[in-house]
Amino acid sequence: MASRKPGLPSVLYTASLCTVALVAFSTMGLAGQQSGLPPRIGATNKLITVRSVPSTPDQPPLGPGGRPAAMSTGSSAHLPDGPAFPVLGHGSWHGVPGAAKSTGSDLVTTYSIEVEDGVHLADGDARFGDFVENVLEDPRSWGGGGEVTLRRVEHNAPDLRIRLASQTTARRLCGFELPFDTSCRVDDQVYVSAARWIRGAKSFGRNLDEYRQYVVNHEVGHFLGHGHALCSEAGGPAPVMMQQTFSTHNDELAHITAAAPQQVAVPADGKVCTPNSWPYPRAGR
Repeated sequence: MASRKPGLPSVLYTASLCTVALVAFSTMGLAGQQSGLPPRIGATNKLITVRSVPSTPDQPPLGPGGRPAAMSTGSSAHLPDGPAFPVLGHGSWHGVPGAAKSTGSDLVTTYSIEVEDGVHLADGDARFGDFVENVLEDPRSWGGGGEVTLRRVEHNAPDLRIRLASQTTARRLCGFELPFDTSCRVDDQVYVSAARWIRGAKSFGRNLDEYRQYVVNHEVGHFLGHGHALCSEAGGPAPVMMQQTFSTHNDELAHITAAAPQQVAVPADGKVCTPNSWPYPRAGR
């Protein structure tokens, strides 16, 4: 029996079925892609509100009017040049052994020190742990205000976990809506970016130890409930809760954070502070 050519209504009906099938297949494919992404972080970070999986460096987020939010490579917020640093880690953590005496008041806050699995430091985990501990035991740190005692404990059940994270993990957890490497606090964890730990920040120049002291005190300050601060006295030391990783200049900080406000409105008032690592810089003197 000879086949019969379909009429126009049959052709349209067949085309419609194909279209429906194609849409359904595409939807399933997109769903599969989404399920393979890292989970969204729902916590509000004291440094950056983590809204989604961060952008990649070659695809910076867009600011007002669809313009890229990134500044020029000359911005003080960009990572300085320097040695290689751990880019990838495993997303799991191991504790750095050590416990310390208390400093400060009778209100004890315990913390442990951890390093991401797969992150290897040239001078070893213990050196990182000792540095963080020495910062938080210093009378110029948060214990110097007499309101809190910080005590290092093993990593079983501390109040706070201070973690060194690879660049990729830090970007995933801290967000990358401003396309600059940062450290952050999320709930009861502080994540120190290995990129910043190794390279520091342009605002601190070549003084890497002072930057490391700053980043520990700044992020622990967020855990203790302190928000961001601004340069209030031109020529004076920057508050430790100022975002000195980006800049110690209010004008530049206002420009950098315009696309993604960071808790506090920054006035472009021309004030410039000097880098400062400590919440109580004059304590113990």
